[in-house]
Amino acid sequence: MDKKIDKDNLMNQLYDYLTEEIREHYKVKDYLSKELSQYQKEKDLMVKDVSDQNRIYKIRKVFSPLNFQEEQQEADPMIDTSKLDAGIKEKKKLIHGEDEKIQMLSGYLKGLEENYFISSCEGSGEDEAIPFLSAFYKLMKTVKIVHPEIRINYKETEDFSDVMLNLSFLKGFYAFLKFVIEEVGIYVINTEIYIDKDKVLIRFQMKPKIPGDIAIFKNKRYALEKELTKEFSIVRWKTNSVIVQALMD
Repeated sequence: MDKKIDKDNLMNQLYDYLTEEIREHYKVKDYLSKELSQYQKEKDLMVKDVSDQNRIYKIRKVFSPLNFQEEQQEADPMIDTSKLDAGIKEKKKLIHGEDEKIQMLSGYLKGLEENYFISSCEGSGEDEAIPFLSAFYKLMKTVKIVHPEIRINYKETEDFSDVMLNLSFLKGFYAFLKFVIEEVGIYVINTEIYIDKDKVLIRFQMKPKIPGDIAIFKNKRYALEKELTKEFSIVRWKTNSVIVQALMD
């Protein structure tokens, strides 16, 4: 069994980890916003230039005796902003994605504050290891609140285990959940929990949305494996079912 970890130290590490993740996503959002602003300025300038040219042409046509037929033919074609429009659309989509990630992480952070930091203010302040099962149930409650669009099923039991929570599981749980939601697009999570005195096995059975490209979907398995911590492993990776399990001992 892993060495018991001081509760305050563990929760402070997790809090710092989530806070840093949120900070990084804000940095990415800020960078994307600057790029979006630059694209918009380029488009506005392009439209303004053409508008100014057309205005000058109309003035010259009225006050000049010269024939501007050839110049008119050159001025008639519409300005092409399709590339800039595509860039603007893509940046807006990426910014929206960063907003969703920030919202998700902020939800986890709020859950951590409410379930651990606030409640611990009434405690004695002594070192305390965190039982894994009770902490896991609190995590799942928070996930259900943060992601109401996903059908999450799990059952709490009164079974007892000596297994304690550790930071490695928390990091792996966050990486796993973030990936299957953002990259795979799962819409159902059914959770089975097998409890023993000195170990706990959790199986997450998920339903992914139908992938547009099967090859890309298959390759995402290897991408997720790189993100997982030692407690997690992929059991099944099919277009109609994804199973990931976590073993705590």
